[in-house]
Amino acid sequence: MAIHLQSMEISHFRGINQLLIDQFNHVNIFAGDNNSGKTTVLEAMLLLQNMSSFTNILRVARLRESLSFSRSVSAYESFLNLFPRNGESLEISVKANYHGKEIFTQLVGETKMIMLDPQTMMSRVNNSNRNRLLADLNSGIHEMSAFYGELRYGMNHFRDQMKIEFDQYSSTFGREIKKNSDINMVYLSPTDHLRGSIFSRIIKNDAYKRICIRALQLFDPQITDLLILENDQGLAPVEYLQHEVLGNMPISTYGDGIKKVIAIADAIVRASGGVLLIDEVETAIHAKYYDDIFRFMIKASLEFEVQVFLTTHSIEAIDGFLATQDYEHQSNQDAINVITFKKENANAKTLSRVLPGRRVFMNRDQFGFEVRL
Repeated sequence: MAIHLQSMEISHFRGINQLLIDQFNHVNIFAGDNNSGKTTVLEAMLLLQNMSSFTNILRVARLRESLSFSRSVSAYESFLNLFPRNGESLEISVKANYHGKEIFTQLVGETKMIMLDPQTMMSRVNNSNRNRLLADLNSGIHEMSAFYGELRYGMNHFRDQMKIEFDQYSSTFGREIKKNSDINMVYLSPTDHLRGSIFSRIIKNDAYKRICIRALQLFDPQITDLLILENDQGLAPVEYLQHEVLGNMPISTYGDGIKKVIAIADAIVRASGGVLLIDEVETAIHAKYYDDIFRFMIKASLEFEVQVFLTTHSIEAIDGFLATQDYEHQSNQDAINVITFKKENANAKTLSRVLPGRRVFMNRDQFGFEVRL
């Protein structure tokens, strides 16, 4: 089994003031009520992907906006929303045990009101804030909020830090992006299966493509290939699934479930030797396919040594993952943990309950145990 992250502690990140999870497994199912912190924990893990990268922090800050059709707030506002709004100092801390090493990233600072002259403001103009900036200049508004702080990070005895200055007109373009991650980590949002870039990435690697075809055959055993073919009318190329009976069928003729399986298979391969985060795993998948698809996920994640963290609102999805294990006959080894989050109150710490999959399975079977509460 792949257990890269053994434990994790989060302080002052979004709606989580304090949370400790001290026992991760190969597959970790995050359950809990709405706003209990399931997605927030995945985002906190993403901060560890590139611990010394402020660009990575900005990317995490805007993840939730990618689920909407338009961005209604600036990058600066999204960044400030990472900090709890409880009047305390601005400080985020995420620590974890990774392969027996203590790793951490910490962002501390404060906001100040600053004055910028028009010339300095105009020098920051880019396509994303041009209209807003020109409007502010015309109205004579030159005072703005800015964040001043430090990004601290390290592993074991190594410690380092960098100064951070960021305001509502700071550009998010042209910032350095680390080529190598501290942790190979792939995040799959509830809508990533609707993006068109996945298909072209898959077909460039035959071995990679065979894995995805194997997953698709859980839906339809007669699917034999993935193709991108030129459009007869000279438009953009079209993505097809090759079918033994139906011939080449545009993927647009299939439902979102097929696209979700492709996205999951793609993510598992990309996360090889690392960590896969899936938010709302049940999205677009009909419950009748849970057993087959989740069994594929468990098998493929073992094959590629991928540790999986996923969130779900569905008790049927939890049951589907537990059904992939033969608890009545296999040894005491257990690949699944079910982790439930619950807030004590608005300002207190978030509690976590870690249960082995075997225990949840037995109690679900015998007593109808509700693990999401």
